[in-house]
Amino acid sequence: MRRIAIKVLGPEYGELIWKRIEILGDVAVIRKSFDLPTDAFKAIGEELLRSLPYIKSVWLSTSPVHGFERVREYVHLAGEIKTEVFYREHGCMFKVDFTKVYVSPVLGFDHMRTARMVRKGEKVLNMFAGFAPYSIIISRYAQPSYVVSIDLNKIAVRYARINAELNKVSAINEILHGDALLLTESFSEKFDRILMPYPELFEKALRVSLEAVKLGGYLHPHLFVIAENKKNALQKAFEIVINIAKEAGSIVEPIGGHVIRGVAPRKYHVVVDVIVKTKQVK
Repeated sequence: MRRIAIKVLGPEYGELIWKRIEILGDVAVIRKSFDLPTDAFKAIGEELLRSLPYIKSVWLSTSPVHGFERVREYVHLAGEIKTEVFYREHGCMFKVDFTKVYVSPVLGFDHMRTARMVRKGEKVLNMFAGFAPYSIIISRYAQPSYVVSIDLNKIAVRYARINAELNKVSAINEILHGDALLLTESFSEKFDRILMPYPELFEKALRVSLEAVKLGGYLHPHLFVIAENKKNALQKAFEIVINIAKEAGSIVEPIGGHVIRGVAPRKYHVVVDVIVKTKQVK
């Protein structure tokens, strides 16, 4: 893909664009992040179809993620006009429409990283679960006793239920349509582990999750951090999470985490792993 991008656009733009091509099954999605006309991307799409026989459709993502559904705007560039795809990740099969549900292949590493931390018999809550890649990969590769997934996007919930069936893990998965912040408030010290893969709602999610997690349980908040580099971003994320938990009357101890990606100059998407050491008694 790098070679194709350079061939069509030249080295200057080709080096930038090839890193922003995502493959979902037999569909390629290009992220538009700099000022090039759509026609230039159409040429990339047509060349992808000619050069890569497994690609059947190419789309251009033209907007940031927006709305409670967390979706982007897309323009069709070449090939079949299809937006519902099947794609594999870590041996799991997922069905999803990328124009109606948030999809980010860059999270693939963290899906498995998190699954490897889950212990046998845990009860896991996945807030903002989307089409449930975290939940399903955890269910397939760990041995949780119960996984609850929540999302406000009813289309994402429908795909999550389909994917739980596709991967034969529906028996231990409960998938709820609703506001994760409100529903999590109704749980009291129920879960051993809570995932919060929605950086924009990080602080609110962390506060309600502290009520729903058991003492000694684990939290995995995602957040955006402004920092000079990746190392500083992770350290700053630790400090932010510790301070917010302290304000809420709890003490948490970082045990891991990593920088998922840079989203802008000196702005990073980070996930932090913490254990809850003490909780406010109510």
